[in-house]
Amino acid sequence: MTRDLSPAEQQVLATITARIDAIVALGTVAELSATTVLNGPGAAPDYQAFQQRFARLGRRMREVRFVVREDLPATMGANTVITNGEVPSVQEIQLRPSLVGPGTRNLTDRALTLVHELSHSLQEGIGDHPVKDYAYRSGWAWTYLSAEVARSNADTYVEAAVMLLERSENAWGQYQRFGRLAARRGQLARRSGATTLGGALAWLDIMVNRAWVRAGDCESFARTTFTEAKWKTPEWAVWKRHARSLALENLLASWGYITERTVRGGVACLLPRDQTVVAQLFPYLSELKHAVDRIDPRLVERGDRITFEPASGTLRVPRGTVDRAPLALAELLLDAVIEGTVGLPEAKPFAQRARELVRALVDQDRDAERQVVATLRSVFAAVPAVLPTADRWADLAVELDAAVLDDLRSRWERVAKDIPTVAGLPDEVDREVLTGLAGYFAEDVELLRAVNGRTPVPQDVRRELAATLKEAALHITNAYPGQRPELDRLRVRLEALA
Repeated sequence: MTRDLSPAEQQVLATITARIDAIVALGTVAELSATTVLNGPGAAPDYQAFQQRFARLGRRMREVRFVVREDLPATMGANTVITNGEVPSVQEIQLRPSLVGPGTRNLTDRALTLVHELSHSLQEGIGDHPVKDYAYRSGWAWTYLSAEVARSNADTYVEAAVMLLERSENAWGQYQRFGRLAARRGQLARRSGATTLGGALAWLDIMVNRAWVRAGDCESFARTTFTEAKWKTPEWAVWKRHARSLALENLLASWGYITERTVRGGVACLLPRDQTVVAQLFPYLSELKHAVDRIDPRLVERGDRITFEPASGTLRVPRGTVDRAPLALAELLLDAVIEGTVGLPEAKPFAQRARELVRALVDQDRDAERQVVATLRSVFAAVPAVLPTADRWADLAVELDAAVLDDLRSRWERVAKDIPTVAGLPDEVDREVLTGLAGYFAEDVELLRAVNGRTPVPQDVRRELAATLKEAALHITNAYPGQRPELDRLRVRLEALA
């Protein structure tokens, strides 16, 4: 259910609107060109056309209706709702309550979330909203989009905003997405001539993202009803806006998951129990998406199959399995992720048909997105297979760990610099972010321990990180003394690395 914004929430939204206006004002053609966000493979980018879209974001902020949705899925900070009629239009943008909640520390992050959603609302022609989701800044497919696809990708607008902000504030790294995935993605991209693993992970990411989006569409369509007259009109069955959704429903019916949509009481609809089954698709695809986002490639010499361990995210990749072009290797990766997550509760209803289901969701994508994904597929299809030598594979494994270590050190350094400022903020809501830092550091300490088991972390690096953690803990515990035991345990675990 949705509700109108309260007066206090409207004030927060007004502040976010002003922040978005300031970001958009920075976006000249020259400044956007300098971000290089469109500089992917293929034809030269058109930053003039990109700037024309970017410049309309602020205006859309004033034209779109905003509502609060209390039960918005955790995977979404906000959601743009576009009607599914013959002439689609933006109905509303739904916001998580926290996005318009109290506090001012993360207003820029909130503005960036809305930049993503506003890009979906951009309209060119009647019913045409060209900006969709093909790759996310934190995912494996980032930097693999061609210029034309990147211009129609929502997170490209966010990344452009990020680069503009960091340049204007002289704060490099303040808003960019870092972490082990980004570090390894970058290293694999730099070694693309030695292995197709980076491209395969990118194509896997694109497939699962599109299947995830399509699963949400299926849930919405399952609740849609049609009059008997429309349903029985011969030409309606090939109405382009519903033919693929119907094809997915019929496929689920052929597999025995649901019964086919039929006319009951003058309307064509799915039974409530069948709607419930279709609604389970989105949680399952959300888990698959989360699994892909957590992938931690471990390159090994021996073995005849790729395996995935969901708890740690470890994707064990034997060298002999990567002698394939990206599309073929991505299929093996998808099989490994599906098999590794088969024990999750969300996977249980679809375990027997999971591979076919994901592929069907991609094959029966919305028409516009399906065409774009086909274009992307052709780019990946042009990349030849390659088998790395044993020495090159072993070197790459070490390089991936080194990239993660460099990323971790730089992230800790940036966080440590921000902690004293945050600890001194007068608003309790803004300071509460400090209570989550123990979990942030704990995840990295476990990552360090895993890396250290393969590639020993130098002693001077361990000492540097321990000192950073000690200094950060001092400021955190001054504000929140109850955090001390957990932070002390983390420091002991870090210092115990050998």
